[in-house]
Amino acid sequence: MVLICALISGGCSAHRPPPTARSETAERLVEQSRQARERGELHSAETLLTAAVDRSPSDGEMRLELAELLLEDHNGEAAEAHLRALLARMPDDPRPCIGLAEARFQQHDVGEAESLVERALELDPRQTRGLLLHGKIEQARRNDRRALEDYYQVLAFDPDHIEAKELIAELHFQQGDARHAAPLLRSIIETADQGNAERGKAQWLLGQCYARDGRWSDAARLLGEGIAARHESARDWYELAEVSRRAGDLRTAEAAVERGLQLAPSDLQLLTLRDALHDEVRFAGYHEGATANARPRHEPLPAPPQIGGQSASIP
Repeated sequence: MVLICALISGGCSAHRPPPTARSETAERLVEQSRQARERGELHSAETLLTAAVDRSPSDGEMRLELAELLLEDHNGEAAEAHLRALLARMPDDPRPCIGLAEARFQQHDVGEAESLVERALELDPRQTRGLLLHGKIEQARRNDRRALEDYYQVLAFDPDHIEAKELIAELHFQQGDARHAAPLLRSIIETADQGNAERGKAQWLLGQCYARDGRWSDAARLLGEGIAARHESARDWYELAEVSRRAGDLRTAEAAVERGLQLAPSDLQLLTLRDALHDEVRFAGYHEGATANARPRHEPLPAPPQIGGQSASIP
């Protein structure tokens, strides 16, 4: 579940403006918005919170919450209007500064995003949200070493920060270093709730780590569990099918190929793998009919493309 009100909770209390009295109606609308947000109904949450802000336009905390919600919905342009107004009223509060930096980053203005996040970190160097965004900016500029420094700094302040762990693991994996990626991913899987999107992402990436290490059964299990958290693609289903085949699970491999072909009927990799799997299944059925002790023979197929180089064995 997405964390609620990260902008609201992330700042130093010394920078917060004095609370503003809210009407009962506005308070009720805020609570209804939060409940809708927890259910994943972002549009309803935005409508309810906008109505609350309209009733209490001078409530900075409420407006910050609305801006955070808009950013979560990738509506940086709408969030920006609220955040610029808040920044003018609260120049010493790092939270609207970081929020505005995120809005500009969403709109691909890396220069202003960097200037804003550095200003926010001068106000509060322990702002994990700002450090995380600074790392993303460095990563966007392909300064991976500096990005890793920022992400590890986030973990120094918040050892359980899931997104920082994911970003570190992805960078290590891309650099061919699955040994450093795997422990971070396992810690996410162990602590995140079932059905959590971050848990699914970690399962998928850990499956890729194990595939790179030739641990086909472990890789197939994790890719199968993690694919539901992804915006499925033909490439994903090909990867699951190929790893399942190498693990000896021909039924799962065939089902993954067919799902991939529904998305991309002319994909040559999937078509080639489908034909090879049909041959293997037919051969296995014939061989099992001839002798109960026989094992299906797997014809070698080209290895699936890998991201990064080879890595040492993962413990």
